[in-house]
Amino acid sequence: MKLIRSRRRKPGGDYGLFGLEDAAGKPVLGVEDGVLSATYEEVEAYLRGRLHADWAQSAGTPTKRFPRRQDTVQPPKPRFKPEVANLLKPLPPATDGEVFTPLLDAPSFKVERIVSHGQSTPNDQPMVQDRDEWVLLLEGAAGIRVEDSQVITLKPGDHLRIGKGQPHWVAWTATDRPTVWLAIHLD
Repeated sequence: MKLIRSRRRKPGGDYGLFGLEDAAGKPVLGVEDGVLSATYEEVEAYLRGRLHADWAQSAGTPTKRFPRRQDTVQPPKPRFKPEVANLLKPLPPATDGEVFTPLLDAPSFKVERIVSHGQSTPNDQPMVQDRDEWVLLLEGAAGIRVEDSQVITLKPGDHLRIGKGQPHWVAWTATDRPTVWLAIHLD
């Protein structure tokens, strides 16, 4: 096949049009009386259709089609059903005091969810743990002070490690929404 494209730029001309001729020069597409009439899209569609037809013919068609086998074997029933829980729903009311929910307790560590709502630690009663503690603020906002540091503002995603025996205070927690912590106590 030979692609022919017009280069004539005159009124009524065929500029921007195309045609196809076979190897012998015989018009195949878009050539009539020496005037080109096929668009680029028409030539492309013709060639793609031709290519597909040639490919299908060269590949041949299968003489026999086999039906798809239906699986008759049932998958085994699961022996374990995971229990999924959400740390953020439902939240216990924490307006009267912080709520501590144990999530996992092992000999070398403990994981708990803490829900606060406007609580703070009194200045004369610092919290001092007998384990290292790592806390992650999941929701809400809080201010925390460790030993003689300034108050650090925590927002969702912020985390902090508090060493074993370090006095610390929750300076404030959000009053307009619950503050949710994930605490991990480590030996």
